Amino acid sequence: MDNDDADLLRGWQSGEPAAFSALVRRWQQPMARFLFHFVGQKELVQDLCQEVFLRVFLAAPRYRETGQFSSWLYRIALNVVRDFSRSQGRQPKLYQDSVPLVDSPGPDTCCEQQELAQLVSQAVAELPEPLRVVLVLRHYQGVNFEQMAQMLGTPASTLKSRFAAALAQLRERLGPLVRDTEESNK
Repeated sequence: MDNDDADLLRGWQSGEPAAFSALVRRWQQPMARFLFHFVGQKELVQDLCQEVFLRVFLAAPRYRETGQFSSWLYRIALNVVRDFSRSQGRQPKLYQDSVPLVDSPGPDTCCEQQELAQLVSQAVAELPEPLRVVLVLRHYQGVNFEQMAQMLGTPASTLKSRFAAALAQLRERLGPLVRDTEESNK
């Protein structure tokens, strides 16, 4: 898919406006999901998504294929989130999608899942930013460590360590909660 992205970007750089439109259509939903994990409000996501693609539009003539297009795009989106958070005077947080964990939960199960999702979201939001970014990119966006390394300018081995540290901190923080939930379901 990234070869197609690079071809589309080269086409746009060569003067094909439809190529840029195709890039936006292809990446609009993944960017919206990524941004939602940090801002949690659909109205803000739309604005931030527009900002991401505006920055891509303005920077595209200077784009050089030194890595994957997706890495470049996620780096721009992450900078947009950071700039937004800075302007709001707060740290980027992580928000979870409200997706049920079972097919047809009863009211009790649904409430428990919502509470658990809020606690997980809060625990992730309290992670230091370097750990939180790696966790979101890997777990929620499916970005591999090599792509992250290109995107963040950090060695993949460091990112793997950060991911492991993030998981360890979450296990430590949420471990008692998970055990209590398991015991109450017995």
